Amino acid sequence: MIAYFDSSILLAILFNEERQDEAYSYWSDATTKVSSILLKIETIISLRRMYELNKKKLNSSWLSEKTKELDEYLAEINYRIIDEEMEQFIYLKKELSKCRSLDAIHIATALMYRENNNNENIKLYSFDNAMHELAVHYKFGTNKI
Repeated sequence: MIAYFDSSILLAILFNEERQDEAYSYWSDATTKVSSILLKIETIISLRRMYELNKKKLNSSWLSEKTKELDEYLAEINYRIIDEEMEQFIYLKKELSKCRSLDAIHIATALMYRENNNNENIKLYSFDNAMHELAVHYKFGTNKI
């Protein structure tokens, strides 16, 4: 199964959030994992912010351990860069304005991936409500919110 992941799924795993098991299930069920190059940026910034906000509670090796764990997950993903083709695609899809800019880029990336792969069935996983609604609108298989 091909699955598109946004940062909320990966961060749920890394931060041991309430939905960690659910997120890990989505991750492990995917045979091919895809995402935007944004995923790398969003997740490392989130890790560093979490550490900065909680470093009095976290041990000194937390950030390096979580960064190593993140790198292992990121190595499993096929990435799509943001380029002029992506810009034009987003420009033409006015519905993408229903969510935040980075989420719109994620949805557009998944749409482009699907179109470039003969409209193959792709699951889109996110714990973000607005992104989830757009995934349903564009007829992606997705998780429950």
